[in-house]
Amino acid sequence: MLGLPSYGYISSSTAEHLRTRSKSARIQRESSQVTVVSAGGDSQIQFRDLVRQGALIRLSGLDQNSTAAFIASGSFERRWDSCSDTPYLRSTVSKQVITYDDPESIGLKAAFAKQVGMLGVNLFDVHGDTDGWDLTDAARKSIGLV
Repeated sequence: MLGLPSYGYISSSTAEHLRTRSKSARIQRESSQVTVVSAGGDSQIQFRDLVRQGALIRLSGLDQNSTAAFIASGSFERRWDSCSDTPYLRSTVSKQVITYDDPESIGLKAAFAKQVGMLGVNLFDVHGDTDGWDLTDAARKSIGLV
């Protein structure tokens, strides 16, 4: 089984890239400033808290068969690390970089597990998922359970 996280990590940084391996895709929405705070006082942050605190917002208007999409908000910009196939958020205002997984990256990882013949996936900290089960549904869809 492949373990999939429903959490990420907050770092104080002004770095432009996670690693310089290729160009990063950027999706950004202009909004007010947001500084993300971990509930436990450490650097770990649940995906649901990124949404709740306004660093990510869910795109509306997607059809029922689409995987949920989230874009950056509140001074954050969403970038893509092509080495790990995961998004990350960067804010020059709050001087934060947040590495995390979203429905897109969870779907890619679940599809990989299926492709290589793994028996399934396990979502770590399922309570970190949204109330709408966006991460869980992306994994289930990618392994053919939806």
